[in-house]
Amino acid sequence: MTIVTADSTSYSLSFEVENEMRKESQRSASLEEEWNFTHKDVENDNVTRSNSIIMPKPKEPMHLTFNDVCTYVPAELQVPGIVNTVKKLAKACAKGDAGKVPERQILHSITGVVNPGEVVAIMGPSGSGKTTFISLLAGRNHLRTTGEILYNDQHKPTDKAFKRQLGYVSQEDVLFEGLTVFETLYYTAVLRLPRAMTNEDKRERVSIILEVLGIAHVKDSIVGGIRVGRRGISGGEKKRVAVGQELLYNPSVILLDEPTSGLDSTTSLNLIHTLHDLAQAGNRTIVTTIHQPSSRIYQMLDKLLLMGQGHLLFYGDASAATDYFATIGYTMPYGMNPADYFLDVASGWSGEAKDCGKLVVRDPQLKVLLGALAANPHRRPGDDLGHTMKNPKESEEEKLQGASYVTQMYVICVRSMKDRRFERFSVDALGTVFFMAVLCGILWWQKGVGANLATVTGASDVAALLFFLISFLSFNLLFTSIFTFPNEKTMLLKEREAGVYPISAFFFGRSAADVPLDTTIPICVTTIIYLMVGLKPDVVAFLLTMVVVLITCFTAASLGLLIGAACLNLKRAQSVATVVMLTLMLTGGFFVQNIPVWLSWIAYLSYIAYAWEGLIHIQLQGRIPECPATDDSCAMLTMGAVKFDTLGPQIGILLLMLVVFRAGVYLALRFGAKSR
Repeated sequence: MTIVTADSTSYSLSFEVENEMRKESQRSASLEEEWNFTHKDVENDNVTRSNSIIMPKPKEPMHLTFNDVCTYVPAELQVPGIVNTVKKLAKACAKGDAGKVPERQILHSITGVVNPGEVVAIMGPSGSGKTTFISLLAGRNHLRTTGEILYNDQHKPTDKAFKRQLGYVSQEDVLFEGLTVFETLYYTAVLRLPRAMTNEDKRERVSIILEVLGIAHVKDSIVGGIRVGRRGISGGEKKRVAVGQELLYNPSVILLDEPTSGLDSTTSLNLIHTLHDLAQAGNRTIVTTIHQPSSRIYQMLDKLLLMGQGHLLFYGDASAATDYFATIGYTMPYGMNPADYFLDVASGWSGEAKDCGKLVVRDPQLKVLLGALAANPHRRPGDDLGHTMKNPKESEEEKLQGASYVTQMYVICVRSMKDRRFERFSVDALGTVFFMAVLCGILWWQKGVGANLATVTGASDVAALLFFLISFLSFNLLFTSIFTFPNEKTMLLKEREAGVYPISAFFFGRSAADVPLDTTIPICVTTIIYLMVGLKPDVVAFLLTMVVVLITCFTAASLGLLIGAACLNLKRAQSVATVVMLTLMLTGGFFVQNIPVWLSWIAYLSYIAYAWEGLIHIQLQGRIPECPATDDSCAMLTMGAVKFDTLGPQIGILLLMLVVFRAGVYLALRFGAKSR
């Protein structure tokens, strides 16, 4: 028999009430904390979403379809060299298949559909073909490819009219190292945004991108790099700047090759969140390769395209991938990140291990997995291509996309000048030329005065100085200019493939940028030497000397640009420039008087010969004693194959060479600067 007193009952009730109140308090605190966390997420989401909504929507949503895409590469490594090439051709001719090249297939029947408003992630281990495939979608890969890739069932990725609607972020960060973050994005905005937008609107768009990508705090820092010899922003910040360049224009399709590489998990999540908002708010089509995303990033993906050794392992809703692999015998261990698990599967895991801690790769060729996929194929969106979107008629506003031709040249000119300021006006570059100028002034101190020119020896010293002046300045600019286009090759190809500007605008803008940079140093060096040596004290003679020096320097720089543009390879350009320079020196009659007849014509191609003869005419004409050609002591005054009685022919021929070399630069860029 149990006796329950009132005190015990009241104590029990009070204990239960107190316990229930404590649980309710904990529950309310938990709900409040969860509400606060969710509220903050909603606020952050609204901020990012509002920034995305501020950006204009694309004029035309793009529906991407790719059907049975297969890609092939040469099966054998191409060994450089003429001997190996001849051997290969001889072997091919002996077999009777000279036109055939052994190939290896790297992509196998990739099929699918991407609708506007979706973020599709291409995943797979290294070497699975992710970069190759997304570069095909961007029209930046020119390997032999079969199958079909179409946007809105009519535009191919390589169509010129379509390039302005497609944004592509490559895996390598292609940026100008000498520009600040704000300058990089601003010049991109001026070149790519509609010309109807005001400058304030473009700057505002840049500010929005800086805030969205979290790089506003480094907007005034230079990008930096090895070429400029200065440290700049971090690798992750460079990646976000490269992404921001494409987000500025808000194209209908955005393709990104591993945009989260080098970023921390939080920044990667914010970037994918921004892409997700841009896809939904602007009805854009976004495809990105991504390597080992976090579970939170994976949950934000709309669709997954999983690749392994060039094969399509899965394409469909990212949330359905786990269940599908479970049906074919690849059940994901509890608590594992789906992205990590799919990478294990795509790397060749046979699915036999029960514990993910004892994971063993037993099927490196994916034979078991491919067999399971063939037995139970997943129904892909590519099996139902959906409706076809028609391309509306081009409006007048669409015809005015991008900057005007004059603005393109101006932006390219200013951008190039700012990017090269660290190279051309560095302590090393300036110290070298000014040291040589002062050294020449000391060695030839007052050798150009009238009394010294009365002797053959004194006149020969001045002629030697004029030869050194022309050779030093021209060779300095020649070997500096050959670096220009090989260093800018990647950027030029990127912007040309995107249709940012025609090659002629780049050529004229880049040429205009060279004028102040290639003028300042020769003027300063020539002035120092002119005053220290005591050359002809006449204003007209000084100005004519400066004109000849500048034209010669521009001609040499043009020759260097031509070699660099024709080669687009730094080592090859240096080799060609060395051969050309030595050939012009040796065959110009400066060191060898009796040149064979069959080589004597090369002397008339030497710009140094015309420039030196012009300076001799300006400085020494009528001021030196008569010097017969048979007198050995007059060798310095009589050498050279080019002889004219007046100054006009020398200047005219130098100008003609300048025009020809510059035209050659344009043609080399026009037909040579293309993706291979």
